[in-house]
Amino acid sequence: MKITKAVVSLALVAPLCAFAADFRTLDFDASCDGIAAAEATQGSTPFDGKLPSGYQLAFRNRDLDRDVVIGYSCKDGKFFRGAYIFDAKDGDDATQVYTALKRRVTKELGAPYYDFASAEYRNKMKELGATLSRADTQVAFWHTSTGEAHASVAEPSKDRGWRVSLSYTAKSAIEG
Repeated sequence: MKITKAVVSLALVAPLCAFAADFRTLDFDASCDGIAAAEATQGSTPFDGKLPSGYQLAFRNRDLDRDVVIGYSCKDGKFFRGAYIFDAKDGDDATQVYTALKRRVTKELGAPYYDFASAEYRNKMKELGATLSRADTQVAFWHTSTGEAHASVAEPSKDRGWRVSLSYTAKSAIEG
């Protein structure tokens, strides 16, 4: 019986995926040393541009049938935040990406504990006299067993266009 290289590679990666539920194949507080190798096994390539703000490592891959930048934040060599960052061509495209991410995370984690699109939030802002843009209401937070998930839309700013992100942050980074 012949075992192919792909089967052996899959066998080596499968245990990582089965036990690492915080972000892709890495648990919070794990060493950041193996991130590049783990991303390579998932078909990612190194990100060669200016790193997204707050991230020490970044890679290119595909998700939701589009290009995505995957960012990792480390402190003292330990992983504490990971993100999927999508560029969008305009506000409508950003809304489509955000809606797909929100639907996916809600299916995985349940309803957001704070949803800026809620009537409660919109009414609160209206009472304060705030005028909300569509992007202002495209923000949601979910509790995870080990931290928090956060999805949002960012309008164009300085040298970048529309952006949609989904990040996962360790409790230790949120609380302290």
